[in-house]
Amino acid sequence: MTVSQTDFVVVGAGVAGLSVAAALAPHGRVTVLEQEAHPGVHATGRSAAIFSRPYGDAAVQALSAAGRGYFERPGEGEESLLSPRGVLHLVPSISLGEAKTRTTALGHCDPLTADEVLALVPVLSPEVVARGFYEPDAADIDVHALTSGYQRRLKALGGELRLSSPVLGLSRQDGVWRVETGAGALLAPVLVNAAGAWAGEIGRRAGAGDHGLQPLRRSAAIIDAPGGADPAPWPMVVEIDERIYFKPEAGKLMLSPCDETPFDPCDAYADDFEVAVAADVFEQLTGAPVRRVHHTWAGLRTFAPDRVPVIGFDPQVEGLFWMAGQGGSGVQIAPGAAALAAALIVGPGDIEVDPGVAPHLAALSPKRFVA
Repeated sequence: MTVSQTDFVVVGAGVAGLSVAAALAPHGRVTVLEQEAHPGVHATGRSAAIFSRPYGDAAVQALSAAGRGYFERPGEGEESLLSPRGVLHLVPSISLGEAKTRTTALGHCDPLTADEVLALVPVLSPEVVARGFYEPDAADIDVHALTSGYQRRLKALGGELRLSSPVLGLSRQDGVWRVETGAGALLAPVLVNAAGAWAGEIGRRAGAGDHGLQPLRRSAAIIDAPGGADPAPWPMVVEIDERIYFKPEAGKLMLSPCDETPFDPCDAYADDFEVAVAADVFEQLTGAPVRRVHHTWAGLRTFAPDRVPVIGFDPQVEGLFWMAGQGGSGVQIAPGAAALAAALIVGPGDIEVDPGVAPHLAALSPKRFVA
């Protein structure tokens, strides 16, 4: 059994793991372990992939703002990872169920009248539209280009990505982690837990507990646009109480009921009932029947109890760094979160924390879970 040494072991090759690995690579040897045969199989590859400024709480918004520049210019000579999309936050005039109105600030969005909403998204039924809020600078994110770019940077800087390499054992002695894999053991002073839905399990195996992390299943489906319309010019539409969203996707519409069902870590599958609920709400909003569902899938969005990402060194287990609990913001905050993680791991003087993110360090830190 081989034993090799590295400076940082990153568990998980979703966007969280790949981004932090690429950020750490200039500062030491990085080895990324991924249990699947391909990176980004789970939440990363099943994301709605939209950059929306008002999404999430203040800490998520700060991380998003810190990373926006990376999306626009990921590297010298590289094209932007963003494509204009816009998000319409729809206020319907009908009751779609018990209200749970979002507290997300939409102050920077443009208020729209019902007529202006219908001009943007003509498929909506005039009878059900009250008004809206439009976010013109929202954009689609090219997730494949984002993750591929991180992989290229990691490789160019001497880092290693090991696929089909689940963590089989974890132990720490004399300030060094020993990570057992099927191909041998890795020794490193720092273990980065970026395991997505499996982050709680890795935390428990490392002796830190799971900090209450819970994967929540979200279902999605692809349907035809009503009446054969071309949805490409439409913005993403998010019902104000987040009971449904839909957005253009390769000539069709991606539809989600915004469900959040507690689920064990796994290769998640869509809930047919939730998809049917979303189709029913879509029909109420448009007056058009959903005649065919082309494809369904689901992803596991993992949240801490306070729904704020967990980024920082564990207060009780030395050398364990958390990069977890991103919920539905993982793709959007990846550049900002990776920069913060690298700054906290490498230390001040080498990398500075973004001044917009600095006020939120305590809110993001796993220390908040220790009484």
